[in-house]
Amino acid sequence: MINTHTPGPWTVDGKYILSGCGNYHLAFLTNADDDQIEEWKANASLISAAPELLEALEMLMAQEPSKSCNVNAYDRACWQYANEAISKAKA
Repeated sequence: MINTHTPGPWTVDGKYILSGCGNYHLAFLTNADDDQIEEWKANASLISAAPELLEALEMLMAQEPSKSCNVNAYDRACWQYANEAISKAKA
């Protein structure tokens, strides 16, 4: 699977999430009430980190032990969860 999303880095500028490649708007975050502003900021931070998070997971997957290795169930579940997150991001 290849990446077809807008390459990072993405940044937050006011209510916009911007692409680092050309600084065009990727997303506009709607107005938030005063009691929602912290949630809005947290959402913007998470969205803007998406390209780096995907890249980090892909780098980690290169280190995944083979199926024949003796890896405990927790570690195996972590690798599976990371792989599923990558698939979801690229769907």
